[in-house]
Amino acid sequence: MKLNLITSFFLIGMVCYTRIAHASGSDPDRWFETAAVQKLIDVTGRVNDTDGNPIGGVTVSVKGGNKVTSTDNAGQYALRDIEENAILVFMYMGKQSQEVSISGRTSVNVVLEGSSSTIEEVVAIGYGTARRKDLTGSVASINAEQLKDLPTVSVLQAIQGRMPGVHVTITEGSPDADIKVRVRGGNSITQDNSPLYIVDGFRVANINDIPMTDIENIDVLKDAASTAIYGSEGANGVVLITTKSGKGGSPKIAFSSYLGVSNVYNLTEVLSPYEYVYWQRELDPSTSANNSFNSMYGLWEDIDIYKSKAGINWQDRLYGNTGIQQNYNVGLSGGDQDGSLTYNINYTRDDEDYIMLNSAYQRDYVSAKLNKKISPKLSFEFNSRMSATEIQGPSISDGRKLREAVKYAPVRSLASLTEDALGGAEDITSPEALSSLRDPVVNVENEYKDQNRFNLTFNAGFNWKIIDGLRFSTKGSFGYNKDFTDNIWVRGTGQSSSNGGQPVARREDRKGTLYSIQNVLTYDLNLEEDKHRFTIVGGQELTNSQRNDMLMESKFYPEDFTPQDVLAMWNYGTPQPTYTTIGEPSRTSSYFSRVNYTLSDRYILTLTGRVDGKNVFAPGNRWGFFPGAAFAWRFSDEAFMENTRSWLSDAKLRLSRGAVGNARVGSYWRQEYGFVTGGNQLYYIGETPQSALRTKNTLKNENLTWESTVSTNIGLDLSFLNSRFNVTIDAYNNITNDLILQVPLPSSSGYANQYQNIGSTSNKGLEFSASAVLMEKKDFRLSADFNISFNRNKIRALLDGLDEMNTPASAWLDFGRDDFRAIVGQPVGLMYGFLSDGYYTFDDFHFDGDQNKWILNEGVVDASHVMSRSGNYFGPGHIKLKKVGGEGTVVNPDDDRVVIGRAQPKHTGGFMLNSSYKNFDLAAMFNWSYGNNIYNADKIDFNAYEGSKRYQNLSADMRLSERFTTIDPATGYNIMFGNEADPEMFRALNEGKTMWNPMAANARILTDWAIEDGSFLRLSNLTLGYTLPSHIANRLLMQNLRVYVAGYNLHVWTKYTGQDPEVDTQRNALTPGVGYSAYPKSKKVLFGLNVTF
Repeated sequence: MKLNLITSFFLIGMVCYTRIAHASGSDPDRWFETAAVQKLIDVTGRVNDTDGNPIGGVTVSVKGGNKVTSTDNAGQYALRDIEENAILVFMYMGKQSQEVSISGRTSVNVVLEGSSSTIEEVVAIGYGTARRKDLTGSVASINAEQLKDLPTVSVLQAIQGRMPGVHVTITEGSPDADIKVRVRGGNSITQDNSPLYIVDGFRVANINDIPMTDIENIDVLKDAASTAIYGSEGANGVVLITTKSGKGGSPKIAFSSYLGVSNVYNLTEVLSPYEYVYWQRELDPSTSANNSFNSMYGLWEDIDIYKSKAGINWQDRLYGNTGIQQNYNVGLSGGDQDGSLTYNINYTRDDEDYIMLNSAYQRDYVSAKLNKKISPKLSFEFNSRMSATEIQGPSISDGRKLREAVKYAPVRSLASLTEDALGGAEDITSPEALSSLRDPVVNVENEYKDQNRFNLTFNAGFNWKIIDGLRFSTKGSFGYNKDFTDNIWVRGTGQSSSNGGQPVARREDRKGTLYSIQNVLTYDLNLEEDKHRFTIVGGQELTNSQRNDMLMESKFYPEDFTPQDVLAMWNYGTPQPTYTTIGEPSRTSSYFSRVNYTLSDRYILTLTGRVDGKNVFAPGNRWGFFPGAAFAWRFSDEAFMENTRSWLSDAKLRLSRGAVGNARVGSYWRQEYGFVTGGNQLYYIGETPQSALRTKNTLKNENLTWESTVSTNIGLDLSFLNSRFNVTIDAYNNITNDLILQVPLPSSSGYANQYQNIGSTSNKGLEFSASAVLMEKKDFRLSADFNISFNRNKIRALLDGLDEMNTPASAWLDFGRDDFRAIVGQPVGLMYGFLSDGYYTFDDFHFDGDQNKWILNEGVVDASHVMSRSGNYFGPGHIKLKKVGGEGTVVNPDDDRVVIGRAQPKHTGGFMLNSSYKNFDLAAMFNWSYGNNIYNADKIDFNAYEGSKRYQNLSADMRLSERFTTIDPATGYNIMFGNEADPEMFRALNEGKTMWNPMAANARILTDWAIEDGSFLRLSNLTLGYTLPSHIANRLLMQNLRVYVAGYNLHVWTKYTGQDPEVDTQRNALTPGVGYSAYPKSKKVLFGLNVTF
């Protein structure tokens, strides 16, 4: 099929070529000759700045032609065989571009003036480019200069806080952390909200494999009029990445490298050995001489011994490494002097040992880009990218290893075995075994996980200038990716212990392909000396992606096997059923068009349309049309604005409206099947386990179609004082209908649920960005950039007849696990729980001497039905809840839970300062989020008694000086209730305490105590650099040498008590802003250099 398609397009192209050739009366063999013959001359010259200094690296091109070169270190250039009346275009970043007519001259010298203007920038807009001054939609951009010096392996981390309306959340600090990108909020509440990624014109699954050293520009299309050109996948915005290309002229070699060191910060403070043992006595206050406390920790009268114990800092052992990051990049670029051939080759190596034990990241990346002008009318382009990534180290969030490092006992008990024996068949009566926790270090050291990811992409195409103004391009892309992971658990890990202490091995092998074919015809028409300018684009695109998976597992290896033994002798284990899945191909066929009309450079109209057909929907629902329209008015050029031109450089009003879709969903119209994988659900033939394939519990829906978003945008672009100060303001309203929601079905159907198009959401917002050159002298320059975004998300409709929807359960809670709500009229991310009223005081209870326990006074709110495990600990010092609904005084989950937190921020943004003095440069970057809440699930987990599980530590929030205690410090006996009860001592002992007794919080529930202000301001980057003077660098045979020192994530100002306020460990759009057992983030300092030869 691929060959037939390619052949068809080739034949169509040849027919067009022949028809046009004969229509023009020309010989096809002479088709590529220039129609009008002009005298050809050689042109040389020099480019200086306003101070008379030569400028190297200036791009010099022939307007409307393919010849291009660049100036050398002396500012000199040369172009051969140029038409005598040609126009030369001189372009250099930070300088005003110039167009100069040759007029028969053989020497053309130019002086480029400094400029802070951004309106002349060329940005990608989808299947083409445009000057920023001609944009009618909302587009945010960032270039390679702004991305330099950032020690991030992901491009998405680097753009955080730099683009208005683009919210990036780095969910945790691990090498493979999920990075969530939301463009103007999330339109869907159950499906994928990630933007569409386009690299060099072709869509990719993600951009994690591309280093920043290979990126020239990043452009983000935000409004539907701009994204409509991408149709059914443009609802969540489009991120366009352009990689670096070569320039004509002498070859240039660029080398850059940095070395960084990182350390963790703000880990959870836990109880000291003394307070931990004291806490264990409260859990076991038995008066018996042979009680379990005495056998574990010795006699109570000797407890002061533990005050001299330093304790084991498990968090430090797990995350206390000094991370070392190394980055090396070398690039070669150049081409012919006339620009007929350009090339760029890039190699990048990233190598990082992370702060966590046995955690590392390596990536090798190679790219090559070639552009060849075959003739004056035909050119060929080719680029390829290859990356090989290896991530070592076990998962953190899924395995809850952070909580084990916090809660594991800080001191060894008298009954514990030696450290060497731990992880084997340990004594099941030891506190360490009874705690239901794993030794944090052993659990990490004895879990082997090695992820290997390989990505390979080839792009190639021809560009044909058919006649003046008419261009045709045909391009193709093929991508291959592989994700191969080995996971081995030996003794001391949970998986091994669940299988008799014997090792368990699992191997996952995922392979996928993605190919695309594009054919685009572009026609530029200029009338009446550019008074009327038309750009008409029409095209066709085919894409196909598929992924196949294989999962294999073996168990019951010899107990003393190491991970290396398992890898070497995989067949020694008992094989489990192997699961293979051949994925259904996802295919899209598209036809698109865009018409852009500009009148007098003041009135700009853009009309866009795309028709998509996608096989993830049933026949009859596969095709959809996605239109967009935009208009811009440059009112600064009107006659009535004549008096403002001395201070107003440019002013443009934009208005757009469009419709786009979200079709990145599963094939829910087909009935899906799944493997039976549960160990207790397999069946056995002899002693060999066998799996089975059965229907999934989701019923197919052949009427399902894509989620559709209609977006309206109004924008204002202003430029002042010769573009020294620039402002962009955008207001938008996005309405998404036909949300794909999972609807419960009656049990009589035989299925649990079905996906249906029944919901609606909206996102309204305001974006503001500004850039300014605050000061510019001969040796000093200071500039600033600022952006802020306001977004208001709202659910407009849910299931028919329902105004509220519950969310998936949270495993860290004992009661009230449906702790999020989706409510019509409210935003996504509502946290739902009880209101805390502090703790019960002695005025709320009276002591019953007959029963030797505390009795709740009449009329006082009763939380014991929710905290049903408290027993006799329900008394003074018990957590108290508010009664907010229903009748009576008894608190219950149905009446007394309310919305207690909101995950959506009121606004987000960032600001940057850049300065230079002579050869020194200094840059600082800040980003923030304000008005959002964080659900600190760790806070609940680290401060509660988990059922009957003893021997678990608590956070320092529960230190003795702060919380209620229930035992006599002299005897260790329980004085709250029972035979040794002493109400007066109990009262005196807890006078002035501010925290409840953790024994009285042994049912983990969500209250507003765990909902915290997630607002923060982060100093995300600070860089100081020095560039060697050019005359010295030239003597050392270098064009440029720069050294710098930079800090990354240096400080966070926040009220959040967790490790870092930027956390989001749940992978569900309905449950954002949760912090639970996240891999800690780190601060980083690096030293680097950039050299150009």
